[in-house]
Amino acid sequence: MKAEAGLKDRLVSCATAMVTESGPENVTLRAIARSAGVSHGAPLRHFAGREALLSAVAAQGFRDLAARGRGVLAGLPPAYDSGQRLQAACRTYVAFAFDEPGMFALMFRHDLVDPREPELARVSLEVFDTLVELVRAHQATGWQHRTDSRRLAGALWSALHGFAQLWIWNALPTATGAATPDAVLEVLLRAFDLPAVGGAGDA
Repeated sequence: MKAEAGLKDRLVSCATAMVTESGPENVTLRAIARSAGVSHGAPLRHFAGREALLSAVAAQGFRDLAARGRGVLAGLPPAYDSGQRLQAACRTYVAFAFDEPGMFALMFRHDLVDPREPELARVSLEVFDTLVELVRAHQATGWQHRTDSRRLAGALWSALHGFAQLWIWNALPTATGAATPDAVLEVLLRAFDLPAVGGAGDA
C-alpha cells in the first residue's frame, strides 16, 4: 500500500518536472511513466487518465502559489497597511507566473485539466478566497467600498493574470515598448488605485 502511494506521488512529481521544463502540451502518460521508471499502464492504477494526473499537478501548483503568498505576507513589515499587503499579493502572483510559466499555464488550461476535480477545485478557490480577504480588508479603509468584494477581486485577478500571460507571450513588450514588466504593472496597479511599491519580482 505504501509502495503504491509512493508511486502515485512519484508520478505527480515526474509530471510536474515535465510541465516545468517543457510546458504542459506534450506531457503524455507514456512519457510520465517512462520518467518514473514504470510500465506505460502503471499511471492508470492511480489516475483515470492524463487529465486526472495533470489535475493533480495543477492542484500542486495552486498549493505552491498559496504557500508562496503566505510566506510573502508573513514576512511583510508590521507597518504595512492593507493596500500594501494587497499590492504584495498582486506582485507575488505575477512573480509566480514569471518563475513558473509552465505550471502557470497548466493551472488554467481547462482543456488539459478538470476544474471540477475536488482537490483542484478546493485549492484553486482557496487561493482566490485569500485575494478576496485582502481586497475586503482594504475596502474597510474606504477603497472601492461600494463594490462587491468577490467581483472586485475577480476584476483585479483578471487584470493581473492577463498582464502576466501577455508578458510571457511577449505580446505586451511588443505592443507597449516597455523594457520591463514593472513599467506596465505599475500602471495596472495605479488603475486600481494601488500605487506599486517595488518590482514584480520583489515580493
